[in-house]
Amino acid sequence: MSIFRKSGSFAGAVTLAVLIASGSAAQEWPPRQTNFVIGFGAGSAADLLARVVAEAMQKKHGRPFIVENKAGAGGNISVDAVVKGPFDGSVLLVSGFAPIIVNPLIMPGVKFDPVAQLVPLTIMGTTPSVVVSSKKLGVKSMREFRELLKKNPEKYSYSTVGPGTIGHLSMEMLADQSGSKMVHVPFRGTPEALSAVVRGDVDVATIALGSIASQLESGEVIPLAITSAKRWPGFPDIPTVAEAGTPDMPVDAWMGVFAPTGVPKPILDKIAAELRAVIAQPEVRDRIIKVFYNPSGVSQEEFGKILQSDRDILTAVIRKLDLQIKN
Repeated sequence: MSIFRKSGSFAGAVTLAVLIASGSAAQEWPPRQTNFVIGFGAGSAADLLARVVAEAMQKKHGRPFIVENKAGAGGNISVDAVVKGPFDGSVLLVSGFAPIIVNPLIMPGVKFDPVAQLVPLTIMGTTPSVVVSSKKLGVKSMREFRELLKKNPEKYSYSTVGPGTIGHLSMEMLADQSGSKMVHVPFRGTPEALSAVVRGDVDVATIALGSIASQLESGEVIPLAITSAKRWPGFPDIPTVAEAGTPDMPVDAWMGVFAPTGVPKPILDKIAAELRAVIAQPEVRDRIIKVFYNPSGVSQEEFGKILQSDRDILTAVIRKLDLQIKN
C-alpha cells in the first residue's frame, strides 16, 4: 500500500474530525458567558446600544452577555483585547469605523491588523452626530461659526474621544473647508469631551446624538448641524450638515460587531445569525431607536462591502487632510 494513500486517509480523518468538532462547537454556542468588548465608556450612545443587544441576546439564550467597557486610545485598547482571543465566540468586539479603518492609517504604533485579525458579523445600528458649540462662543449657526474660523484661523478648539473618530474627521474637514486650523483636544470618553464643551473649555465638538440628547434638550450646548441625510424627528429644528452648508462632512456612523479571526466558521455564522435575529425583533428595534440609533442587522457579506467602501472613502479623506498616515 502506498504511503501517500495512507497519508491521504489520515488527512481525511483529521479534516472530518475538525469539521465535526467545529459543528459541535457551533451547536453549543453561546458559551457560559459572552463579552461584548467596546471602546467607549459606560453611558455613551454606543454603550447603550450594545447593552440593548446584549440584554436581548441574554434573554433569548438564558446565558450572560456582558458589555465590557475598555475605553481609551481611540478604541485601540478594545481591539487589542479582542484580537488576542479566545477564539470560541465568547469575546466579541463592538466598534465603529475609527479603530477598524482610520487608526491603523493615522496612528503610529497600532499593533493590530483589523483586516487580517477581525471578521465582520453585522451592524447593530447607525446614528448621526451633532456639531455643537459652547454657549460661551456666542454663535447660533454653522455659518456664524465658519465666519469666526475664517477671521481667526487658529483660535478655536474642539474636543473628541480620540483621533480618527467622526468627531475628529468632521472638525478637520470643517477647518479645511474654512481655510483654518483648530486645536484638537482628545479625551478618554464622551462624557469628558462633552463636559469640556458645556463648560466652555473648548469651543465645539461633534458628538453622537444619543450621547448629547439630554444636553440638547436642556439647552446646555448650541446645536449647529446634524450629520445625517435628513433631519432627526426628535430634533426637527437642527439643520443637516448639507443644509448648513457643509455637505462634505461625514453622515450616519455605524456600530458593528466583530469576532477575532480564528473562530470556526460555523460559530461565526451562528453568532451573526443570532445577532440579526434579535435586532429584527420589534421590541429590540424600538429600544434601539430610543437610544438614537437606526436598527440595522445587515448580512456578513453586506457589512464586508460597507467596510471596504468606507475604507476607500476615508483613506482619500485622510490623504486630502494630510493627516499622518502610517508608513
